[in-house]
Amino acid sequence: MRSYFEETDGDRRRAILDADALTVDLVSALAGDRPLTAQEKVHLDRRREDRGRRFFSDLFYSMTHQYFPPEAAENLWNEVLQHKKGLSKALARNVSTVVATLDYLSNITGDMHSPTLVCETVIEEIVGLSFRDGLTGLFNHSYFSEQMDLEVSRFIRYGIPVSLMMIDIDDFKGVNDSFGHQEGDRILNVLGTALMRAARESDTCCRYGGEEFAVILPMTDMSIASRIAARVHVAMVTETAGPRKVTVSVGVASCCELTRSYRDLVRKADAALYQAKRKGKNRVEISTVDRTVPPCAKSPYDRTNLMHSHAHNRSAYPNPPARSC
Repeated sequence: MRSYFEETDGDRRRAILDADALTVDLVSALAGDRPLTAQEKVHLDRRREDRGRRFFSDLFYSMTHQYFPPEAAENLWNEVLQHKKGLSKALARNVSTVVATLDYLSNITGDMHSPTLVCETVIEEIVGLSFRDGLTGLFNHSYFSEQMDLEVSRFIRYGIPVSLMMIDIDDFKGVNDSFGHQEGDRILNVLGTALMRAARESDTCCRYGGEEFAVILPMTDMSIASRIAARVHVAMVTETAGPRKVTVSVGVASCCELTRSYRDLVRKADAALYQAKRKGKNRVEISTVDRTVPPCAKSPYDRTNLMHSHAHNRSAYPNPPARSC
């Protein structure tokens, strides 16, 4: 599905952390540095079919973390393989694909001016840290803004639904004042873990700032988002343990015909959260503006297919218990 949309460098950096990420070792094996296993061949064939010409851009990004457009990357890959063959013959030994790539891009084409040797695991760690909040391990505010902008842009262009939850710990200042900031940090950590457990695998859980969390729900309309919000609310209140009960208030909103940027959706969810606070806290409040737009006729997916594509995530959780709002 990713290949139907414009990709950002953030998309490419996030792909480094995926379970099926294209590793340097796998790219090297594809180039002949070692034999490919049967499973690796299947994986590469599927990825090439799914990604099309972007597959060659992926090869270079895995080795250099620099983006090369698909229209140029395929020819460049063949040139690198020829360069690798020439170097190996001249040195009478196999020159690894990474070495041949860096030499070609540095000394032949000049596309890389100052390459640096860094272990792949270190890159993964750096990328992961750049996206994460240090206390809770959730995604941070910068990642939230980037991902929200991407999801809302997809809604505006293709009509793909997206919803947002804003979650605030009730009376958190009193917790810090009465029990100290260490206890406050512990509660933030516990609630962050509870949030991750209650959300779906496809959702993006973030620490928005201070005692506020946010959850981006891609391909999700208001009816489904409200059920997920009810489950998240119950989980976060139930999971909290310590010297006092801690509750949360939740505001939920979905993109609608008035949505022009991700900030519009944030304002809607914030307004719903404010209403939850006004009505007594410890509750879920749904945005009163919900004039959603049907998917664009040119979209490669209709709304039914989009919702079915995430059915396995939703079915993993029972319906939340009925509650009075």
